[in-house]
Amino acid sequence: MKIMSSRLRNRFFQLLSEKECRENRRITQREIAESIGVSLQTIGRWMHNDVTKFEAGIIEKLCDYFQCDVGDLLYIDRSDDAE
Repeated sequence: MKIMSSRLRNRFFQLLSEKECRENRRITQREIAESIGVSLQTIGRWMHNDVTKFEAGIIEKLCDYFQCDVGDLLYIDRSDDAE
């Protein structure tokens, strides 16, 4: 029997890569953290898709930074797990 499991995930790394290509430069995690006013550890968690608490304020700041909508940043990963 297969059980569908869902997990909220983010596209932070993809959006960062796209922004770096558009601007033709490397963007550091520290630069992002300072730009939006969060800790370097917070950006690291987003970068590694290891966020467990999604705070509206941070999501809004990231969407502003990447000039994207929430649906571009977050998505639900639905995968089949064999039981």
